[in-house]
Amino acid sequence: MAAKRKATKKAPQKKRSSTATGIRKREAENYKAQKEQRNQEIKAIILFAVAVLVLFLVLIKGQNVWEWLHNGMFGLFGIFTFLVPIFMIAVAVMKAFDKFSGNIGEKLIETGLLLLCLNTIVDVFYSDITSVNYFEYLAGAFTSGTEIAGGGFFGALLGYPLEYALSTAGAAVILILIAFVLIMFVFNLTMGMIFRFFANLFKVKDDEDEEDEDEQREIPEYFDELEIEEEEEEKEQPKSPYDISVDDIPEEPKIYEKASTKKGQKLIASYHGEKITEEELDIDELEEVKEDEYVDGEEIRNAAAVTEPKKATKVKEKKVEIVEGPKYKMPPTSLLEDKRTASSKNPHDIENTANRLVDVLRSFGVETRVINVSYGPTVTRYELQPSAGVKISKITNLADDIALNLATAGVRIEAPIPNKAAVGIEVPNKKTAVVGIRELIENESFKNAKSNLTVAVGKDIGGNIVLGDIASMPHGLIAGATGSGKSVCINSMIISLLYKAHPDDVKLLIIDPKMVELGQYNGIPHLLVPVVTDPRKASGALAWAINEMERRYKIFADNNAKSLSTYNKIAEKNDDLDKIPQMVIIIDELADLMMTAPREVEDSICRLAQKARAAGIYLIIATQRPSVDVVTGLIKANIPSRIAFAVSSQVDSRTILDNAGAEKLLGKGDMLYSPIGSNKPMRVQGCFVTDKEIESVIEYVKKDHTFEYDEDVMEEIEKNAAKELSKSNKAGGGEDDGDEDPMIEAAIDCVVDAGQASTSLLQRKLKLGYARAARIIDQLEVKGIVGGFEGAKPRKVLITKAELLEKRAGEE
Repeated sequence: MAAKRKATKKAPQKKRSSTATGIRKREAENYKAQKEQRNQEIKAIILFAVAVLVLFLVLIKGQNVWEWLHNGMFGLFGIFTFLVPIFMIAVAVMKAFDKFSGNIGEKLIETGLLLLCLNTIVDVFYSDITSVNYFEYLAGAFTSGTEIAGGGFFGALLGYPLEYALSTAGAAVILILIAFVLIMFVFNLTMGMIFRFFANLFKVKDDEDEEDEDEQREIPEYFDELEIEEEEEEKEQPKSPYDISVDDIPEEPKIYEKASTKKGQKLIASYHGEKITEEELDIDELEEVKEDEYVDGEEIRNAAAVTEPKKATKVKEKKVEIVEGPKYKMPPTSLLEDKRTASSKNPHDIENTANRLVDVLRSFGVETRVINVSYGPTVTRYELQPSAGVKISKITNLADDIALNLATAGVRIEAPIPNKAAVGIEVPNKKTAVVGIRELIENESFKNAKSNLTVAVGKDIGGNIVLGDIASMPHGLIAGATGSGKSVCINSMIISLLYKAHPDDVKLLIIDPKMVELGQYNGIPHLLVPVVTDPRKASGALAWAINEMERRYKIFADNNAKSLSTYNKIAEKNDDLDKIPQMVIIIDELADLMMTAPREVEDSICRLAQKARAAGIYLIIATQRPSVDVVTGLIKANIPSRIAFAVSSQVDSRTILDNAGAEKLLGKGDMLYSPIGSNKPMRVQGCFVTDKEIESVIEYVKKDHTFEYDEDVMEEIEKNAAKELSKSNKAGGGEDDGDEDPMIEAAIDCVVDAGQASTSLLQRKLKLGYARAARIIDQLEVKGIVGGFEGAKPRKVLITKAELLEKRAGEE
């Protein structure tokens, strides 16, 4: 009986993890892509070397085998023999600079077919086929080619049958069309590019139309595989709460009916989303009236409420209220230089960079596609959508590798872009555009802004104008390395206020410890006191601001008002109340103040930042040293809006913004702007204002305008400065009201009881500062109470307790 075979069970195999399989697959694809790229580079090098050899072969006749090859080249290609090495070198160079994607062999075939087509065209026009047969014709074409004539052997190879079948005219038409198509393939041209070239060539425009078109022209579609769809104008894109764009603002304020408003009123939408309700006025009466105009020293109010013509049957007539006002004239924008230039945007370069970005990320195993491109004055942001399963951190870690492959100074990666399912890669432009302040001030969004504290910030990555409202910040911190653009930013804010605000509505308190940056503004009507340059007086000025804040809150409480705007509305209806202006305190260099009086300055800034907003007092603070001992935690906690210029390290960037990124900025006004309420900072190219422009505006503002500083405020600042100095002296032991310190008698008792004298003894027993205790020891030495200095040893006491009592009894 045969023994039964035992059934053997195979050991269960472990299933491979799908994650591990995917990683190995991506690694294999990555290796394959890198190997293919390396092979293409080797082929480009070999092609270039062969092309140089062919070039010398064509140019130099030589002898023996070299001469035979020389004649053979001309016999084959005819007069176009010189194009053979040129085409080969062009293909090698284009591949080296990634001017085309795909295999280098495919590009060689395209150029070879183009050269063959050109040879055939020459042969069709040059030779006659009636007298010889095909083979005799080929031999004659080769001989003519060696004499640098005709299209050579290759031209005759196709030229003879085409001319025989289609005649000279038909063959020429067919060949020219084929050559046109091959040229498009070789040089990566599209029909859209060709049509635009001829349209621009024959279309006559003036310079202004061309400039406007350059700024409004969108980037053409790159490729079909990128699936970039052109956005419709009616389609609304999600916006971040801090994205202030001129594209979102109509040329004139849009007017909407509101059911809950009173009869005869309209709802006007301003650029930053605030709602304004104004009574409708008769447009005939306001035809010649514009906002912020002043006629013969009279201010015309309600001018901003110009809307549609009213219906006489529904709305009562309302007269324009004209009141007496100061003779302050807004400076004209002609004082500022127009720095606008034609856009340097090159769609071909942008398309090429987009391709290279996708290829670079693919070489590292990251599949992406470009969905949008935003061209700004300083950088271009490429918005890439990663494939499913790609981690954002994998893209952000490749910043240096991307910069290397793009041959640029550095790139900044925003991952993800707020309110978009995309990653933004910001690549510096080859040519940086200057953003002039005149362009922003002349913009309708600036003119129509409701707030008196609207300032020009710059342009964002999309080239859209960015404005800021100091009243809504309500306090701002500006920080960055030396020369990065802080002072220009402060100057542009002050110039914006001179163009936007009346001196009765806004007052400035400027603190400039550096003494050279902001002193030129002395004498303008908006200035409350002369520019403060003494650090001790700066501390006194901040102390005055705190007192002013408390005074305003007391006035608000007496009149049942919660804020400055509420109080001013009450004051307009009550002749007994005076209008209180808004006040902006500008500190140009916080680090210097923190070195001279750190405790007083920090306490004052924190108190103002915590409470001053409702009182209409706002802080703008700048520093070039964003370290934690200057920008302290208390200051940062109470100043929500930040502007970061280029810094040297990621630590400094985190000190300013609580985020990295400022270390990647390019300088010269390139900033990260993070207003209150923003989740992430937005990149902005700050507007530029020259010293000449500043001088022109200040001279105009001061002309025909006598202005006197507030003497009471100046006197109070002096008193506060003296008090702060006195406190400092007391804290450090600087009290010296007479020749002898008031604590001298207590010190004598102390050292006599102890039997020895030292500075540390007086500090402990009498709770004195070091400087004051040391000065008392010197006075005791003069009086003969203690002996001289003996190094580290305590000084000897020269009198006993009994001698001290006898001396005091004798003095009485």
